[in-house]
Amino acid sequence: MDTILFNFKLLYLLLHVIDEAELCLNNINITLKIEHPDDTGYPIMKKLNEQFKIREMTVRNRLVLPPLTTNYGSKNGYITPKIIKFYKARSRKMGMVIVEAAAVCPEGRIIPGGIGLWEDDQVQGMAELAQTIKTEGAGAVIQINHAGAKAWPFESIDSWIAPSDIACRPGIKAKPASINEIKKVIQAFVDASVRAKKAGFDGVEIHGAHLYLLSQFLSPITNLRTDEYGGDTEGRAALAVEITRAVRKSLGPDYPILFRLNVLENLKGGITPDEAMIIGKLLAEAGVDLLDLSLAVQGTLKEDEGRKILVTTSAYAKDETSGDVVGLAARFKAECGLPVIVVGRLGSKSAALKALEAGADLVAIGRQMICDPDTAEKILSGRDDQILECEACQACFACLSKGKPLQCKQNKNL
Repeated sequence: MDTILFNFKLLYLLLHVIDEAELCLNNINITLKIEHPDDTGYPIMKKLNEQFKIREMTVRNRLVLPPLTTNYGSKNGYITPKIIKFYKARSRKMGMVIVEAAAVCPEGRIIPGGIGLWEDDQVQGMAELAQTIKTEGAGAVIQINHAGAKAWPFESIDSWIAPSDIACRPGIKAKPASINEIKKVIQAFVDASVRAKKAGFDGVEIHGAHLYLLSQFLSPITNLRTDEYGGDTEGRAALAVEITRAVRKSLGPDYPILFRLNVLENLKGGITPDEAMIIGKLLAEAGVDLLDLSLAVQGTLKEDEGRKILVTTSAYAKDETSGDVVGLAARFKAECGLPVIVVGRLGSKSAALKALEAGADLVAIGRQMICDPDTAEKILSGRDDQILECEACQACFACLSKGKPLQCKQNKNL
């Protein structure tokens, strides 16, 4: 029997996850054996293609499209054909798609064209979006959010609720939320989650990162309260925990609930990994099934017309080294007892594999998927060299900050 040793990459494309195969050519038996040196990442490459189950949802591989703000919604928060087109293109070959933040109330939108789940009439468009994603074979999850004092500064609104009087966007007047207003926020999250399930989404993600309302309550920088929703870590986590419990009660025991959490705030006095670990454990006890780990990369606390404003970013610049979140994956899994998604410029096979090796269960690819919607397919098929690489130029963030629809310097087909 002849033995032929093939290049690992070529044989992986032929046989995917098979270590040995026998072929019969002209009555000659040939045994194909894979040589995979230690640096090939072969076992991890297999894992990248493995299914992953979260309660009643099973996704086909370990790649995730994280929530990406598009500003493609209608002025009333409804789904538009442009949104359907955007997500259809990026659902192909992706394991899970987490739709951008859907506001739980009109004043809680991040952007003028932000989508919403604050009223029943929005369910029909959401159902079309969920079905579009699932038809392409991806698991469909939607993020629900209240932007708080980081909402878009609509002229019709005088002030926005926050834990304290610190805004997170210029032009916003923050006011400390009353207990009654907090209870209304909890109910708004519950109602939005029920609408998401009714629309056919496979799961919901509660947004507790990036200094939006729940993140504002969690952060010691922005939460200066002295009541039951402030103070120590448990007090600042109380709103997030109450929302999670209420959402779990409304959706039932088997419906997947994700939570996006800042595991690090690179700001003076911000959340540390140790504190985020405590919050993660509280969320796990409250009913969260999976933690979507993120961070605040940098930020500045300043004053504008006598008001305090904390301006932050969650995106790495081109010259910055990513990997802060990836390095914490194994620790969060072990101590919180939950699977984790990691993010941070992971839009290549090598970066995705390193994230899995570090302990991540799922790998999120964000801005790279804006630039090249076929990135997931190219990674999974070993065609990294064909990926149109994101330049991290921040053009996408620049247009959104001005209230304009999402654009990309590289991808002119948005």
